This record gives sequence, C-alpha cells and structure tokens, in this order.
Amino acid sequence: MLVHSLFSSPASMVVSNVTGIFVLVYCWVVSGLSVFGWLALIASFVCILRVNTARRYIKRAHLAATVFDIWRWDREFFLGATVFSLTLGTGIFFSFVATTSDACHLITAICGIAFASGYVARNAGRPLFVIVQLLCFTVPMIAGLLVAAEPYYASIAGYIVVYAITNVIIAFSLNRNLLGLAAAQKKTNELADSIRRKNITLDSALNTMTHGLCMLSRDQRIEVVNSRFLELYGLGRSDVEPGTTLDELERRLVQSHRLTPPTARDVIELCRRTAVLAQAGEQEIKSETGQILVVTVEMAGDGGLLMLTEDASARKAAASQIERMARCDLLTQLPNRFRFAELLAERLAEPACRIALFYIDLDDFKGVNDTMGHEAGDHLLIEVASRLNGLLGGRGVIAEGRSVVGRFGGDEFLMLIDVSSAEEAVAAGREVLGVLAEPMRLGDATLSITTSIGIAMSPEHGWEPGDLLRAADMALYAAKADGRNTVVAYTRELADALSHRREMEADLREAARCGRLSLHYQPIVDARTDQVRSYEALMRWNHPEKGMIPPSEFIPIAEQTGLITQLGAWALRQACLDARNWAETISVAVNVSASQFKDAPQLIENVKDALLISGLDPSRLELEVTESLLIVNQEATLDAIRTLRRIGVRFSLDDFGSGYSSLAYIARYPFSKVKIDRSFAEHLTADSTSRSIIEVVCQLALKLGMRVVVEGIETEQQRREIVALGAEQAQGWLFGRPKPIGDLNQSIRRTAA
Repeated sequence: MLVHSLFSSPASMVVSNVTGIFVLVYCWVVSGLSVFGWLALIASFVCILRVNTARRYIKRAHLAATVFDIWRWDREFFLGATVFSLTLGTGIFFSFVATTSDACHLITAICGIAFASGYVARNAGRPLFVIVQLLCFTVPMIAGLLVAAEPYYASIAGYIVVYAITNVIIAFSLNRNLLGLAAAQKKTNELADSIRRKNITLDSALNTMTHGLCMLSRDQRIEVVNSRFLELYGLGRSDVEPGTTLDELERRLVQSHRLTPPTARDVIELCRRTAVLAQAGEQEIKSETGQILVVTVEMAGDGGLLMLTEDASARKAAASQIERMARCDLLTQLPNRFRFAELLAERLAEPACRIALFYIDLDDFKGVNDTMGHEAGDHLLIEVASRLNGLLGGRGVIAEGRSVVGRFGGDEFLMLIDVSSAEEAVAAGREVLGVLAEPMRLGDATLSITTSIGIAMSPEHGWEPGDLLRAADMALYAAKADGRNTVVAYTRELADALSHRREMEADLREAARCGRLSLHYQPIVDARTDQVRSYEALMRWNHPEKGMIPPSEFIPIAEQTGLITQLGAWALRQACLDARNWAETISVAVNVSASQFKDAPQLIENVKDALLISGLDPSRLELEVTESLLIVNQEATLDAIRTLRRIGVRFSLDDFGSGYSSLAYIARYPFSKVKIDRSFAEHLTADSTSRSIIEVVCQLALKLGMRVVVEGIETEQQRREIVALGAEQAQGWLFGRPKPIGDLNQSIRRTAA
C-alpha cells in the first residue's frame, strides 16, 4: 500500500520535475554559467527515467506481486527521486555561490522550499524518503547560504534548518495520520461492501434459519430482517426497510393482523427494556393466527439489539405429550427404552428368574430410508413392531405380561421372554428371524429384510438391567460382525472383548498417572499473512506396546469413566506451561468436553490453577467447546462461561455447523471466536451454499465482535476463498500438522532466526 502511494499521482511528479528543470534553465539563462545547463540536462534525463518507471508500474498488475517485486519498485522510485533532488540541490548551491543574481537566489530558494513541502505532502507514506529528499535540498541550500557573501544569508540558513526539522516532524505526523486513515478507510470499505452484499448473502444464508431474525442498530432502528421474520409476522419488505423505528414496527405488527395492540406493545417494550438494562430478555406471545412465538432479545457487540423469534407452536404441542412419550414409543406404540428398563428391572427382581433378553437390530435400515424415504421406513418399523408383538400373543404392550417387546430407538428393538435354556433362547431368536424375514408390503413395493439378534440371559450374564443389556449389545455387535441375519448368544469371547475395553481403561489410567500422555500443537494462523495467532492443543497417547492410540478411541473411554476430568485438568495445566514460553501475541487453545462442564466449579478451579501455576496471561488461554454442550443445561453452562470470561479467559465455538448449527448460540454465548467445521472447507470451491454460510457467519461474527476460524484448510485455493468471504483466521494441514512441543519449539526458534 505504501509503495503504491508513491506512484499514485504521476501527474504531480511530472509537473514538479518539469518545474525543477525550468528553474535550472532559468538560472543558466540569467547567469550564463554552463553548470546550470549541465544540471538541467541531467535533471531532464532523470525525469524521463522516472516517468518511464511510473508508466511501467501503472501498467503492471500488482495483486500477485512478491516481496522482492515490491522492494524493487520501492528502490527504483527512491533512487530516481534522490538523484533528481540531489541534482536540483546542487543547482541551488551554485545559485548562491557562483552567482550574485537576486533573481537566481530567489527562484532557487523558493524552488527548494516548495519542493521540500511537496515531498512532505506526496511522500508522507514513506517518512524516510522525505528525510533523504530534504537533505538533498536543504544541505546544499544551507551550505550555499553560509558560503555566499551576503551578511543576512547565514540567518536564513538557520531558518532553513528549523524549516527542515519541522517538515520531518510533519512528515511523521502525516504518516501516522495516513496509516490511521487507511485503517479506517479499510473498515469503511468492508462495511460498505457488507451492506452492498446484504441482500444476496442474508437472503441466501440467513433465510435458511428456522428463527425469525431482526437486527437493530444502537439507535434502535431496523438494519436487517430475514424472510422467516417477515413470514412469522405477516410483513412485507417495504414494512421493515432499513431505518424503520420501533414505533413504526409496532404499528406494522398491528396492521398485519398477526398481533393485537397489547401484544405488539409488549414485544417493543421487551426491546427497549433490553437496551436500557443491557440484559437479555425473553417473552412468549400468541399471535392472532394461534401461533405460539418465543421472542428473545440480546445485546449485540456493537451496542445494537438482536431479536430472534421462534415459532414454538410445535414444541409446545409436543410438551403436552411428554408424559406419554416418557413411557411409550409414539410410532410403534410399544414401551420405549425407559419403560422397558422398568419392566426388565421388575422381572430381574423376581426370585428364581430365568429370562432371555433379545437385542434386535434391522440390517441396513438406513438403506430403506435412503431409497424409499422415511415414510416407508416408519411403515417398516410399525410392521416389525406388529410382528414382534404378535409373537408374544399381543402381550408386548401390556405391562403385566410375562413377555415384553419394546423399541429401544431407531431401528433397534428389545424383547424379553421366559426360557429354560440357552438353546431354547437361540431357537426363539431364529423364530424371530423367520417371522421378520417374511416379505412386507410397503405401499406399492414389497420388501424383505434381515435382522441381527444378540441374546443375553439371566442369571448367567447378570442380575442388573445394565449388565444384561450390555451383554446383549455385545452379542448383537458380534452378530453383525458375523455377517448379519443371524442370532448370537453372549459368550466368554464376548466377555474377553469387554475385558479388552477394561484393559484399555486401566492402561489409560496408568498412562495418566505416569505421564505417558502428551500434547501436540497445530497452528491457527492469520488467513492473510500466515502469521501464527494461536496453537490448538491436541491430546495424544503413545501406548508402550500398541503404539499411538487414536483420540477417537481413548477420549470416549475417558468421558464414560469420568477420567476426562483428570485428563482435562492436566491438559489445561500443560498447555499453559508450554504457552508461557511463546511470544505474547500467540495464545493456546484447549478443548473442553461437555463432561467437564458437568462439574463446572471443578472446571473453573482447574483453569485458575493452570493459570496460576504457569503465570500465563488469562487472555492467552482459549477454551474450545462444541455445539453439543450448549443444548444441555444451558443456564449452568452459560454461568460457567461467564465466570471464566470475567477472569479474562476466552471461549471459541468449535466445529460450528457440524451439529445443531443455531446462530442463536453465537448471539447468546460470549464467544470471542467461531470455528467453522472443516466440512464447509471441503466443499468450499464447488458449493455456493458453503460459501454463503461462511460469509454470513463472518458478517454476524464481525457485528458481534468475534473472530472466525475456518478449519480443514488444505489448499491455497481454499485459503484464498475464505479470505475473500471475510474469514480472519484458518487452521489445517496447509499451515502445519500437529507437532509435539519439542518439534514446535524448534520450529518457533527457526522462524525467529
């Protein structure tokens, strides 16, 4: 940018150079001294070279210019300007020393002062250039004034010194102002760009939201609304144009016949109350069409308001069925998993109980949904439930029945029957396979399915419902591994597999105790400059016998056993200790699981201990959480996040878009960063929807004062795409794979060197 400013006004450069040549020619004509003619010739030659340089620069495209190219243009401009200034300065010197013409003295002095001022104005972007050019003018002028015979010229020389120093100060001041102005202009252009693209980006991405969205400015005027907002309130685009006030919005809500005047007034008062108290508010209202709407108003990062409207009609209607759903599967009318667990516990509590638990799974049920549709899949589940119920003489839905069938979830069913032996249980399982294998009529199609069944028996395999269900689940897993469409009873081999898992758990505990776990770090960089902004800490386990164990294998074990609390505390402490040796501009990001938030006070203490032990500035610690955390116990989670935010710790929303993808989470939770899931980067170059979503998330994050990181960047093309869409930071193999701290420190030292 600064180099470009040197060539931004070639016309002024030509005019000033021609003026300087004219001064030299004038002195030659007036004095008759040939030195001025030679200097005029040199200045003319330099002027031609400078004009040619400017012409070549303007014709060249500079978007892909290298650092060397920029340096070369900078040097070429500097050299031409310096030689011309030195030539003119030499002429000024000779005008005072070699002539007694007042006209020569006057015109060269004026020329020197004018050129000095012109250089300050035109080259303020490069203050060092200004200093060199001033020296080229003022030093010969001062020397000429001191050598000249005129008695008062020495005092003028002193004035020239003060004038030169003043111009240097002005140049540095202008440079600071120009840099500030450039930054402000950049932000202004980005904002103007955002406004120009608003109709495209918000219509294509925001309008996919299930919530109605209305953004209000600091002075409580409408900035943006999405189509869902217009639909919920029966408004047209002309009713809510940008700049519409809350009073006008209230009138339009009433005129649309969707809200009564008191209800519309309540909505507007909620917005005003949120603005005054700076505290989020929520209100449930009922429209004149019978819809139940939940209106949530939050403070935006720029002091404005974010109003979200949810159509909660279906949710409220579903709430009335919660009691029945707690005990019965609505689709198949069978006992659901919770009711079935109660019935199983009752049977196991009976003396001399001998029962078999069947864990039934339909093979390739997903294929039915994909090829025939979910409606066909639902009909299939209903038919399966009917056939299983028929095997029990219709007693599957009767709690007092000795045999019970229930739906566990998805395409999984449970059956409980009385048996006298394992052989009898397996024979009954084969009967189930036969009944379910008979062709089924689904609409116009006839379908035959296969089934896998795992069997566990009591008392052989346990007296507790959980033990029996786990045994049946393991048997089902073995049935699927055997090729499906078969029955497998729980055996010692399956127990060995369970033993392997327990062995893994014990090894993991030992690894945590002996310090065999380690952290690897992957860089998060500035998407434009590749400068490292942060490192994400990733846990690794190098088993002494089995080698590297994938995190996808041992992290779930840690979460299920509660070991994640200990491992998480260690990871926080170690990451902070490692990060304290990095540059202060580099932060460290640590993943925190939903399991750790179950004991929020302990998590908060672990964070404080890690910061205290390491001495790391809290602002350099960033905790990454996923969307799954935010849908469970939201208030407790929000309280914990706010507590840590108050001590300076920052939070990132990780893998955004991979799960529930609600923009309301961005507005409600005090995140400093949003990490867009790698799946969007994979389809970035070919999928316009991915680009639109990334762009709108970047715009919303910018408005809320958050940064955006796009994960999974592996190519230069992906990097350029996300920069164009507004993402500030990126993470992926393009910038570096995860490294242990030793390799990372070596890399940092090489970079510093």
